[in-house]
Amino acid sequence: MIGSLGANAQTVSSADVKASVAKILEDSYKKITDGDVEVKVSATQFAQLQLPDGNISYKIVSGADKVVPRDIKRVDVYVNNAFIKTLNLPVQTIIYKDVLVANDYINREQALTRDCVGIKKMDVSMNLDYVLGESVLNKEMSAKKAFQKGEIIDKRFVKMRPDVLRNGEVRIFFVSNGAVMITIDGTAMADGMCGDYINVENKNYKKVYNGKVIGENKVLVNI
Repeated sequence: MIGSLGANAQTVSSADVKASVAKILEDSYKKITDGDVEVKVSATQFAQLQLPDGNISYKIVSGADKVVPRDIKRVDVYVNNAFIKTLNLPVQTIIYKDVLVANDYINREQALTRDCVGIKKMDVSMNLDYVLGESVLNKEMSAKKAFQKGEIIDKRFVKMRPDVLRNGEVRIFFVSNGAVMITIDGTAMADGMCGDYINVENKNYKKVYNGKVIGENKVLVNI
């Protein structure tokens, strides 16, 4: 779009900048969460930008790899891959996920079963790291605090049987470049849930490895 600077310049509206930056952030966040992502650039200090003629691109200087509900993003503006200027843009991010919520009031120490918890799509942007999905409903769980009806079940206040038990037997999967090279029997040196990193010991040679819990009594070690 040609602006007032003539044939060698272009004018970009605030709305176009906000939409482009929001799209970049949404695409980035979708790589690190399986939730539905909504990003809104809430305001700009300009109605339009006057830029040299050419292909415009934007680069998020920092914060594109971590979801922050409200943040100021530094955004570099390029035209034909040449840096033009930096913008500071206020951004609001909302993540919606299907998570466990209390169907009714839940007492402390009460067992968390399908009778008292359900699945509901909720805004989890404020506690993204602490929500639980339907996959945990097959585990033994109980509440460490009381939950109100409709409240998201925060895993920090849930007592859950670990996928791996301290001193319990585990199968260790040694992986190199994404391929399983060998599996051996081992012993867990700590409790762990899926996604946790714990130390495991080779039963035969007593060598200790650090690996990621990938299932019940299963630990993956990258070599």
